[in-house]
Amino acid sequence: MPSLIGPLRSTLLGTRIEENPLDRPGFAKPSPATAAELQRVATHLSSSIHFAVCTKNNDELIEHIRQLPEQYQGFAFEGAATGLAAVDSITPFSHRAADLFTGPAAEHDLTMYVGVGLAMGKIPKPIWKKVFPKHPVYRWLAIDGYGFYNAFFRTEKYIARHHVDNRYPSWMGDTAPLKRAADQGIGRALWFISGGSVDGVAARIAEFDPSRHADLWNGIGIATTFAGGVEVADLEAILALVPQFGQQLAAGSTMVAKIRQQADSATAHTEVAVRTYTGRSIDEAAALIDKAFVGIPEDGTAASYHAWRDRLGELAAATES
Repeated sequence: MPSLIGPLRSTLLGTRIEENPLDRPGFAKPSPATAAELQRVATHLSSSIHFAVCTKNNDELIEHIRQLPEQYQGFAFEGAATGLAAVDSITPFSHRAADLFTGPAAEHDLTMYVGVGLAMGKIPKPIWKKVFPKHPVYRWLAIDGYGFYNAFFRTEKYIARHHVDNRYPSWMGDTAPLKRAADQGIGRALWFISGGSVDGVAARIAEFDPSRHADLWNGIGIATTFAGGVEVADLEAILALVPQFGQQLAAGSTMVAKIRQQADSATAHTEVAVRTYTGRSIDEAAALIDKAFVGIPEDGTAASYHAWRDRLGELAAATES
């Protein structure tokens, strides 16, 4: 049963179930077919934020999410981590988000790291360290989530005016790779903001400084592989439109291949998208994740995360001999 103080936490944190999370200022209206799928993705994510905040324990939360359609559970666990990170930020000694990463739902840890970043969009920066994931490399996916949050909920500032957040806690180190990670999340959000339109998202990205394009397209590779409702013709059109960013699209798609393989939640769309961007099967692409770590410094910095991700793009975009 829900926690007795769950509704109070929901009020304090401002969580609620939105009937149409894509009906936001600055968002383009998608086609009916695309709208249905993007709506399902956004709804599962946002409703799981609210449910997590209201639950009494993680077992109850996991049981609830396991009842959802398998292909949407990753989005739901992302939302769950968002809600729990928010709860942890205002609750002394609470570590429910960290427990979720390593508990019975650990196969969804990569999406949950991103979910923490969504919560960081509302958590004061001095408190970030309390909820920030501990994995030496994948923890930087939280900054992707932070970028997504800013683009999705602060669209005028971060999309229309192309604002760049230069203020990060000093313990995170050099801000340059942090801004790149945030741009990956902004790119993911742009797919939703542009209504799943290839021409629309290309026009939006073109308005940003060219130095940011590669990371934004990396986010598009993630979004168009993870979310359904994307036709093969659209995937091929993206590749044809920006062949110079083939490595970034392949890197993003390969990350999703690993997420889906690890959670045993691959769909027909996942297979098609990964094949289109990388020329590989899901299993073949996912195997590149570990290969990309070879020669990458194990120092836990955001710079090492990007060195790994860039190497992943090189491997994923390379033609198999």
